[in-house]
Amino acid sequence: MSFSFCFSLIMDVTVLILVLISSHVVAGKYDLICPTETIQAEEGHVGTIQCRLDPSLHLEDYTLDVRRTDLDQIVHVYRHGKDLTDPQMKRYRNRTTLIHEDLSRGIITLQISSVQLEDSGPYRCFVPELRAGCTTALNVVKKVQHNKTKTDDVMTSTSPPNPDAETVNVGAVVGGVLGAVVLIIIIIIVLVKRGTIRVWRSSEEEGTGTRDGSKLTSNGVIDHPSSRKPLMKHHHSVNIELTRDCI
Repeated sequence: MSFSFCFSLIMDVTVLILVLISSHVVAGKYDLICPTETIQAEEGHVGTIQCRLDPSLHLEDYTLDVRRTDLDQIVHVYRHGKDLTDPQMKRYRNRTTLIHEDLSRGIITLQISSVQLEDSGPYRCFVPELRAGCTTALNVVKKVQHNKTKTDDVMTSTSPPNPDAETVNVGAVVGGVLGAVVLIIIIIIVLVKRGTIRVWRSSEEEGTGTRDGSKLTSNGVIDHPSSRKPLMKHHHSVNIELTRDCI
């Protein structure tokens, strides 16, 4: 065995060991972080699964895969800068989109279009070269229930106008106006009875009497009480004159 061959063999083994050591160091250096809260999506809409690498690293040249852990099926695969459809579960074919622009920032964003109730479940994002992975959950809700929840929230936060309250307000206004009108009519009637009608009746009963007690006769002459002479006195004077004549 020649010296050159032994030296070459030693160098190859050394390089292999260094590669294994470096890969192990790199693999333990990064963490993939998923949201802890369940991802909510409405039936028929887009469900978005997102995770990020910490610390950030360009992921364009790495292998990425997203799978359903409960079904042990591939949802999406990214290798050598391309999206592969062959390994995908049939349910997800032509429904998944990996946002390549986010890979340069160390973010994995996978969109699932037209999500159905069957798409609910745990999803695991994994980067094999970095041995970094995390799991999150997607919950798809029915469209009717989701809209009903929104409607209930809106009705709770904003009280609708009350038609009964408007009716009561209008009735109160109308009642107040009618009450005022009735009160005015009663006051007018009382004033008329105590004033105008009383004067009219006294004038009618006394005829054409004046304030000083005189009256207008049928000939148009004012008959004043002071011009009247007592009838008994006149008769007395006549009796006296007759007696004198007889004597």
